[in-house]
Amino acid sequence: MEEELETTNINIKWLENIYEQLKAIQGMERISNEGCNDLMEYFNIPFEMRGIIISDSMYKNLRFFAIELNMLIGNLTPILKGKEDGYRKMLEPILKNIDKRYLFLEERKNHSQLIQLIQLPMLSKTIGLLSHIKQEIIKEIGDILYIKQDDINKKKW
Repeated sequence: MEEELETTNINIKWLENIYEQLKAIQGMERISNEGCNDLMEYFNIPFEMRGIIISDSMYKNLRFFAIELNMLIGNLTPILKGKEDGYRKMLEPILKNIDKRYLFLEERKNHSQLIQLIQLPMLSKTIGLLSHIKQEIIKEIGDILYIKQDDINKKKW
């Protein structure tokens, strides 16, 4: 009985960890798309700094998004049962190039001072690919995330 309880506690902790990772990834996805969490945060950025801060924030969160997604795939290996290699293969080119900021942002300078960061098409394409990988993983692990109505009806609470 005690062994079952310990296994259940580990399973619950593991599911909580997966949940926290998915929640963090969702936040990173939002900021990598928008550059901030919400409208109030956007309005709190000084107007003259938005051209730098928003783009830089998008790029930094893109990096976190890719790295966290890679860790999630590792944590889901027992659930993905061999499919994690396909996800890693999709993620590999992104991880190899994620530190090459010039692929994602172009710097505009005036007298050697940075005045604006321009988002390059690679930024939005990469965000789209990461979002697609995340969606596919969620579909794959849906059975552990969502209780089916049939299961609810069978259980005696």
